[in-house]
This record gives sequence, C-alpha cells and structure tokens, in this order.
Amino acid sequence: MKIFDRINTLSVVGLLFSVFAAESQAVSSPVTYDFKTCVETALSQNPEMDVSQYRLEQAQYALKEANASRLPQVTASMTASQSNSALNVFGMKLNQRQASFADFGFNPTASSEFMSGNYNYEPKDLNTPGSHTDLNTRLEILIPVWNGGKISGYQSQAEAMIQAAKKGEQAVQQFLTFNVYQAYEGVHTARAFVAVAEQAVKAAQAYVDTTANLVEQGVVVRSELLSANVHLSQAKTSFEQAKMQEQLALDSLKMLMSTPGNQSIMVGDRMSVTLPKASLETLLTMGMQTNPQLNAKREEARSSQAEMDVVKADQRPSFNIMARGDFNDSGLGFDSQSYTVAGVLSWKMTDFGLTHNRLNRASAATAEKKAAVRSQENQVRHAILKAWRTLQVVEKQVYSHQLAVEQAEEAQRLILKRYKGGIATMTEVLASQAQLDKARAELVQSLYEQNIQKAKLRLETGTMRLDQL
Repeated sequence: MKIFDRINTLSVVGLLFSVFAAESQAVSSPVTYDFKTCVETALSQNPEMDVSQYRLEQAQYALKEANASRLPQVTASMTASQSNSALNVFGMKLNQRQASFADFGFNPTASSEFMSGNYNYEPKDLNTPGSHTDLNTRLEILIPVWNGGKISGYQSQAEAMIQAAKKGEQAVQQFLTFNVYQAYEGVHTARAFVAVAEQAVKAAQAYVDTTANLVEQGVVVRSELLSANVHLSQAKTSFEQAKMQEQLALDSLKMLMSTPGNQSIMVGDRMSVTLPKASLETLLTMGMQTNPQLNAKREEARSSQAEMDVVKADQRPSFNIMARGDFNDSGLGFDSQSYTVAGVLSWKMTDFGLTHNRLNRASAATAEKKAAVRSQENQVRHAILKAWRTLQVVEKQVYSHQLAVEQAEEAQRLILKRYKGGIATMTEVLASQAQLDKARAELVQSLYEQNIQKAKLRLETGTMRLDQL
C-alpha cells in the first residue's frame, strides 16, 4: 500500500516525465559488459543458479535431519479420559493412588456373604463402579541406540547428495559460462559479418558509381549499370540480415544474464579462449576426473548405494531405550507421579517379502545410476574427441581462409583495374567481389568455430571457469 500511496502523490505530468526520462536514459546510456561482467551477471541472476542452490540446500537439510536422528526424541503429552469400565476405573484409581478396599467390593454385605461360604458373590462396587475421570500428563524420552545402521545410511546418503549438488552447481556454473561465451562470441562474430557486409555495400556502391561514369563515357553498356545496381541491392539486403543476426545475438546474451529486454548494452572486447598445454590423452584424463557433471552423477550413484544400506537396516535387529514420567490426577494437578524405563529390542522375523522387494528395487536403482555414469563417461569422452579433432581441422581452415582472403583481395584489385580499362566486364567484377565476400565470411565463421571448439574442450574437461580461461 505504501507504494501505491507514493505513486498517488505524484502528478500525472510528473509521473509521465519521470518514466520518459528513465526510458530515455536507458536508451541513451547503454551499459558496457566485458566477458567477465557478463559471466558474473549471469551467475548472479540466471534462475538456473537458483535451482542448483535450492537443490544444495535440500541436501544439506537432509544431512541435518539424519544427524538429528541420533539425538533423543522428547515428547510431552496430556490425555484426559473418563470411563465407567471396571478395569479402566480400577486402573485410573491405582494410577492416582486412590484405590481402597471398597473398590474391591469389601463392605458388610460382601463380608457376610464371604463368611457364609458364598464365594460366587459378585461385589457391585467392583464390577459396576461409577464413572471416573483421569488426567494423564506424560513426558517421554526415546533414546536411539542401534537401528541396524539405518541412521548411518541416511547420513551417507545425505553426504553424497550434498556432493552431487555441489558438483551439479559447478556444472551449471560452467555450462552457463560456456553459453555466455558462445553468445558473447556470437555478438562479435555477427559484428564481423556486419563489417564484411558493410564492406560489400561500399564496394557495390563504388561499382555503381564507376559503372555510371563508364556508361556516360560510352565505355560500357547500360546493362552493366543495371547489374551493378542489382548487386548493390543484394549487398544492402545482406547487410540488414547481418545486423539482424547481431541483434539476435545480443538478445541471447541478455537472456542469459536475465537483463531487461529494453535495456541497451554494449559488448566489450573480444575474448579468446586458451587451452591447457596438454595432449589429447591428458585432456581425456581431465574429462574423466574433473568434469563436474560426470562427478555429480557419480555422487548420485553413491547416494543410491547408501539407500540400499538404509533398506538393509530393516533386516537387522534394533535396540532403543525409553524413559517416561507420568502424572495422574482426577483434575488439573501433578499429585500422583510414576516413571517407566524400558529397553526395547526388536527384530523383524518376516514381512513376507516387503523388505526384500524394497531392497531389490533399491539395487535396481543403484544399477541404473551406475549405468548412467558409464554412459556419461562415454559422452564426455566422445565430446572431447569430437571437439579436439574439429579444432585441428578448424585451425587449418583459419589459415587457409586467411590466405584465401589475401588472394581474393588481390584478384579483386586486378579485376577492377581491368574493368576500369574496359577489358573486363561487370559480371567478372561481381563474381570476383562475391568470391572475396565469401572468403571473408568463411574466415569470420572459422574464427568463431575455433573459439567455440576451444570452449567446448574447456567445458568437457571441467575448466570452463573465469579464473582458468
């Protein structure tokens, strides 16, 4: 209500002005994000991090719950009852320390009947007593001593869950870092395509101007000018498409950082990923040992194994100690006090397959988790091999495309010189320009692919962290 009251105090004009000013400031003052800032923002604001954090909290509370199971359980209760049952009334009076001979039916009539040898006489006071009220106040302590290892199993299970949650959180952090890098690199790649398209537009415009002059001089026919204008239109279309791809890449980056869609951002300098100086075998070993997603699945398998220990505890004996203090009175009070101490040893002899089937189910779940670990190991190994081999090819492509760009630029320079001399046609010029545009675009794409494959290797080896890049 305070927010609405505050808004109501503003004038309509002032409110509209403040909103307009805020929007204008957001548009006119874009925030600059370098790669580190992008990652830190994503890790602090992306809801996936909240999901992993809550999963970790659940595991931590599960461990606290298991630890608390080793402590005594204290229960306080108060029970009020009223009954005319002969047995219950007699018991209530005994607990209240109020039982008398009269309650056993000892009275003059009963004495005379007994003295006359009538042993079948049924005392009315004993068999049909009036109703009686009892208020039982109880404090009970249950001390767990040994429960077949069930509590230890719960603790082991919770500890494995915590480790799995921690590894899972690391996996989410590194996966988000990879996605942020992919989007961040995508923005720079899109801008490189924009630059290539812009060069193509400038070249196409220059061809139109040159061809128009040559048409006026009678060196080339007017159809050459038409071809140049068509090429210029196509170059402008490609330029607009490149700008659209740049905006889409920026939208993806803002989505990962959970920033408002209407907020303008500027991307900092390009970030090149470096690889550890290691052989393929070393990278494969790193993947098997330090991949957080793989390690999380291993901990999940260990947690499932601990679940089997919990079930097995039901097949073992248990021993616990109980201490209880009672107060019994016909009203509110603590007049009659008593205590009970007991040690309870129990061993379930059979439940006709209930525990056995639960154990089989837990065993199957454990086998499933272990199979999932082996599957994940194969996936990590395959991903590392694929990224490594793709990177070897891409690095050669980068060098090849660099040479291709140099050759295409020189070829274009010569073709344009011949065209101005009336030797070459506009078709040859446009074909040469298309080859140059293609070479530049392929170089941009190969540079992007090179960085992404390096990032994939970092991700699969568990080293996609800011402090390791």
